[in-house]
Amino acid sequence: MKLAKDLFLMGEAIHGGEIEKKILEKIKEIYPSAKEIPIRTKFWKIKYTEVTVNGKTVNSSLMPYTSGDVKGKIGKNIVAIKMPSHPFDIAKIYSMYKDKDAIIFYEDGKLRRIGVDGKVPSVFLDREPKGEVEIRSDGKLIDSNSYNLEVELLPGDDYITVGAHVDHWLTGFHDNLFAVDILTSLKPKVKKHGLKLLFFSSEEGPKCCTGSIQQPKDGTFIMISLDSLYPDRVVFSATPELWKFSSLFPIKRIEMPTPFSDHFSYITDGYPAMVLYNDDMIPVYHSNRDVEIREDYEFFCVIKNRLEKLIETLDNMSRENLDEDFKRITGKERKGSIVPMGLTSEVKRD
Repeated sequence: MKLAKDLFLMGEAIHGGEIEKKILEKIKEIYPSAKEIPIRTKFWKIKYTEVTVNGKTVNSSLMPYTSGDVKGKIGKNIVAIKMPSHPFDIAKIYSMYKDKDAIIFYEDGKLRRIGVDGKVPSVFLDREPKGEVEIRSDGKLIDSNSYNLEVELLPGDDYITVGAHVDHWLTGFHDNLFAVDILTSLKPKVKKHGLKLLFFSSEEGPKCCTGSIQQPKDGTFIMISLDSLYPDRVVFSATPELWKFSSLFPIKRIEMPTPFSDHFSYITDGYPAMVLYNDDMIPVYHSNRDVEIREDYEFFCVIKNRLEKLIETLDNMSRENLDEDFKRITGKERKGSIVPMGLTSEVKRD
């Protein structure tokens, strides 16, 4: 896991920014012939964030993509809310308090960055604030150019593609440097299809600008995404004809594809696709506590070996095999038949 550790030391890799580009450059050192796929994205430029509580500066992180200066008192024009049990609830809670001058989320000993939709300034603190608060923050989304890296390991008429995003909020060891390292370690024996690795820019950014949406998909046989892997099991989130392959992995659950990862644009475009992730990492998700842990090395070896086995198994199948299985299970043709539904998706109803 040396690569993940080295990339971790580079710091927070905000989509479209210089650290993201440094990570991509580091990967290019491993694969000098890698192809750059240019993308248009956004960079969130944070000039400063400072929060004082009763005159004392406290640790803080600015919530994407808010900005602004506010003074006030908790319980009056500023609301303070304890971190909810699921990170995705933050956006819903934020939307309930848009009449306030500022919205503070907090969790003891931890900072997070989780996206919200609105202009009300919002920060995350590592303690509960009480009393007088002053927030000074300046963050702005600006247009940026970046690129995905496409690595052809084996040529073919079509390709098994395995991908992971390289950008991350705060420390980002498991989301998603761990997966990036696994990609570079893969050495499956593939004979009937080609094999590509994809390193995506801007997965964490605005949905308009993700690297996976802009990635050319022609020639894809199947897409496998690795995202937020965490010891010692996985959520197998896939189009239903692929569920039978879940037996290769230590499974938490099997589900319809989540729309919140790089594989989903492939599904929308009519390709078989899946993601392996683990929401056991919710306690450290998008936080400054997403760091290497003792169980990582053993889990790394397990996922690498099982993933190589999956790739080798899929290599013996054809697109016709997978499409027939999909139609038998869903009663539908593939393209356009799976639509988002909350945290997962469903087969589109007639």
